[in-house]
Amino acid sequence: MAVGVLTAAPEFTKQIYDDVTEKMFGHASPMREDEAPDGLIVHSAGQGEQGYYVYDIWESREAFERFMKRSSARRSGRAWAARPPKGGHRSIFRSTC
Repeated sequence: MAVGVLTAAPEFTKQIYDDVTEKMFGHASPMREDEAPDGLIVHSAGQGEQGYYVYDIWESREAFERFMKRSSARRSGRAWAARPPKGGHRSIFRSTC
């Protein structure tokens, strides 16, 4: 089942997002289509009312967790200092009319 993952915090900024993207992909945002991790369906990021956010939709929670395990080595030395953004998972259901 698809899962939505939201990462957001008032301390999370565009600069932090770009720094993390640089550590993960070797360049500033945006991520190129050919760099999309296996299982990623949609990636969005931008300024929200309460800070910068990242919202992704993954094929499954397991796909997201695999990505996090693989990418953690590339993100060593956390770009967002001592307080990482808060995140959450929500199941996504497909509706047909």
